[in-house]
Amino acid sequence: MIKRPQETQDHVICRNRQRIQKFIGHIAVYCLLSTVYCLLSSCCGYTTRSLLPGYMKKVNIKLFDNQTIKAGLDELATLAVNDAFRSGSGLRIVDEKQADLVIEGSVTGYDKEPYIYTGSTSVSQYKITVRFSVRCIDQITNDVFWEGEVSEWTICENNEDEGIRDAMRKTADRLVTAILTNW
Repeated sequence: MIKRPQETQDHVICRNRQRIQKFIGHIAVYCLLSTVYCLLSSCCGYTTRSLLPGYMKKVNIKLFDNQTIKAGLDELATLAVNDAFRSGSGLRIVDEKQADLVIEGSVTGYDKEPYIYTGSTSVSQYKITVRFSVRCIDQITNDVFWEGEVSEWTICENNEDEGIRDAMRKTADRLVTAILTNW
C-alpha cells in the first residue's frame, strides 16, 4: 500500500479555489447562452415594426406651427416629417380628405448652446436641440391615435443651418418611430 503525503491546508485551499473558479465559469457561460437565446428568439418583447392598425395606409402631415423665435422652423419641420414618413413608415402621403391618419404639430423648442470651447471665450461647436409637440388623429375612428413631444439634438461647428436640418431630421425620425410603435 502506497502512502500519500498528508495534504497541507494550502493545497486544500488551492483545490477549492479551482473548483469555485470552474463553477463560476459554468455560470457565466450559462448566463451568456441564456441571453443570446433570449435575443435570438425575440422573447424579450422588443420590436421596431409598425403597430399601426391594418387600415392605416395613408397619412397627411399638416404644416407645423412655429412657437419659437427662430424663423422658418415650421417649414423645415414639416419637410423633415414628410421625408421621415416617406422613408420609414410604409404609409403613403396624401391630402387630408384621403388620409387615415392626420399629423398636426408645432415646433415648441429650439436651443443653440455652446458645446465645446477653444480658449477662454471662443466656441468651436454648438449643440442644437429641436422639440416637436405632435398630435395624430385617426380619421377612421375620429380619435387621437398618439399625442406627445419628441426632441433630438446635434452638434454643429460653424454652419447653424446644417445643424438645424440635422436636428430636424433626427427629431422627425424619432417622431415617426414613436407614432409607428405608439409609445
